[in-house]
Amino acid sequence: MNRVPRAMVISLQKSGTHLMQELMLELGYKMVGVPRPGPNTVPRFDEEQRLAISALVLSKTDYEKLEQLRGTALFEERTADTWSALVWHWQRRLGQHVVNRYGQTRLDRADEIITNPHLPYSWFADTPADLCWIFHELDLERVDGSFLSEWVETDSPPLVYNYRDPRDTIVSMINFLEGRTREGYGNFYEADICSAILASKPTWEEKIDYALSDPSFLARNQFTRGMWLLNHPKVCKVRYEDLVGPRGGGTREKQIETVGRVLAHYGSDRDPEAVADKIYNPNSWSFHQGRSGGWRERFTERNLAKFNEVFGDLLEQYGYE
Repeated sequence: MNRVPRAMVISLQKSGTHLMQELMLELGYKMVGVPRPGPNTVPRFDEEQRLAISALVLSKTDYEKLEQLRGTALFEERTADTWSALVWHWQRRLGQHVVNRYGQTRLDRADEIITNPHLPYSWFADTPADLCWIFHELDLERVDGSFLSEWVETDSPPLVYNYRDPRDTIVSMINFLEGRTREGYGNFYEADICSAILASKPTWEEKIDYALSDPSFLARNQFTRGMWLLNHPKVCKVRYEDLVGPRGGGTREKQIETVGRVLAHYGSDRDPEAVADKIYNPNSWSFHQGRSGGWRERFTERNLAKFNEVFGDLLEQYGYE
């Protein structure tokens, strides 16, 4: 299958991450990062791939001990640990909010497993092929500069930035945190806090007002942090409204054009129409209604005035005004 070996998607929260996941699965990638693991999304490695991952993570001595376990259940267990450690290592280097979303123990456990002192000097290109890393942010103030240097020098991994009308993301996030999606609001610990606060607000106007007022509310500041992605000429920009297609309130023409740009960005020669047919999945665990413009049914005049006061310039920057 013709495409680049490694891909990365930065998809703002409640901006249709499930659509990007379905698109990347259709291109033959497996998922790493924020998407919920599933039988069709997680990578499966053979013995040689497991050893290659472990060579990155373990010291020479520990690696040689691992080699002696080949063909055993303990080998499978130890190499699953080294893969997990590599993932958390890269989540930390990419500035992800690991501690408050998953707990400090994830990083502590990774540090216990990692014995190769050279791992912090490794390149993203050393990670396994055929994976798409999907995150909700890539904050310039948090990401390891060595990754940025590699990306500038090599244009790899190609980045896609997926976003949505900020007003719709707020409404979608409230629906998500109040458990209206198929399987609740996921496993981010920080979501528990916002969910309880929203439950205490009796009206939609109050919920939206809180979302617009609290700087720590999930998804509130993500558009500002993503401005560099929006403006960088080497980043492929994708609007949810264009990707979702007619089943979500968009148009087929825009959907095919958008899918075509993503395919070209990742070096794929797949037919955009055929791929576009596969990406709308209402069975996604985080799916609610999946349509555009729903904010008009929830925002009061007071909410809209406050949004315009605080975030009005974002609409223009992102092309929604």
